[in-house]
Amino acid sequence: MENKKRKSDSRKSSIPMQIMCDIFSWLPVDSLMRFKCLSKFYNSLVSDPSFVDIHHSHSISRPHKTKFLARSEDENFFYTIDQKVDHEEATVLRIEELDGIKYPRFDYVNGLFFLWSTKEHPPAIYNPTTRIVKHLPCLNSIDDEFTMYYYSFGFEPDEKKYKILMSSVPLNMNSPTRQWVLTLGPGESWREIESAPCSLFLLLVGGVCIEGVIYFVGTDHDNRCIVAFNVRTENFRIISLWNDVIDVSAKNFYNLIEVEGKLAVVDRSRWNEGEMDLRILQSYGTEEWVNQTIEFSEELCDSLTTDFTGCFCSSTPDGEIVFIALEQNWIVFYDLKKKSWREIKMTELAENVEIIGIYTHIDSLLSCIYS
Repeated sequence: MENKKRKSDSRKSSIPMQIMCDIFSWLPVDSLMRFKCLSKFYNSLVSDPSFVDIHHSHSISRPHKTKFLARSEDENFFYTIDQKVDHEEATVLRIEELDGIKYPRFDYVNGLFFLWSTKEHPPAIYNPTTRIVKHLPCLNSIDDEFTMYYYSFGFEPDEKKYKILMSSVPLNMNSPTRQWVLTLGPGESWREIESAPCSLFLLLVGGVCIEGVIYFVGTDHDNRCIVAFNVRTENFRIISLWNDVIDVSAKNFYNLIEVEGKLAVVDRSRWNEGEMDLRILQSYGTEEWVNQTIEFSEELCDSLTTDFTGCFCSSTPDGEIVFIALEQNWIVFYDLKKKSWREIKMTELAENVEIIGIYTHIDSLLSCIYS
């Protein structure tokens, strides 16, 4: 009798597998990572590619978190700052496994940070979900004091692969640049590729990855252009700039961002006239650019005390463009649909802390595929 009661209670307390998976697919990543340690079943479920896809689709439907990455000049600490909180409430990204290396550059793609320097040190991957830092292998065969290394980070959504594109740029400009690719995962190593045209000069700075394609500014036959690198096929494509481009040599005026799934170029060359141009590429397979002029508000014109050449920008899923002045740490949002401005003053930031980037974080398991 007692055994029958136990079996009955067991049947009542059991939850069908489909319902269990559905419940788990709505949980935050931190909770799922803890469940992995409970049993082989939970570990297998959280790591299953189909479950990861379902969880990712649910994460996208939730409000995204626009955050700012800051770095202390005196200490090798990174900080994330939510746009609605001050510095005192910011969460510290304690990247303590960097062996004292202060990486001056970073990329953020689909849940992973890529930290790098143009010289001396190997790049590193930081996973904010698992809190793991991994130094990537060096390319010792070209480790030369007269060579600079530039990197760009991309994600291929179909095969769910992270790849890094590296360009070695000799200080002797007469020598050709060379390109390598590293795919994150087992047996990772650098592979030299030769798909870039010989006339193309790549400087992988300020790029943006959109739907498996990395875009950045380059030079082809001494003409400024947009270079597209397909992460899956590892091929390059040259995209001509708009017809009325004035000063193609002023690369510091251009910021590449994503606007509603399309590549957009913020042209800040006319900032001193109280406006900027937003050039949007209509599709990957064309060279059709549509221009939209962004006019500064009167309040913004009055408060502009810094040169916009010391500024960088990004965009949010809510349709806002974010501008950050490096010297003063002020943040300005422009709503493309409402054509309105709002400003956030980071008055609580310490003097030795500088905002160095913007990223939109989605609570997703995709970044846990690589740990």
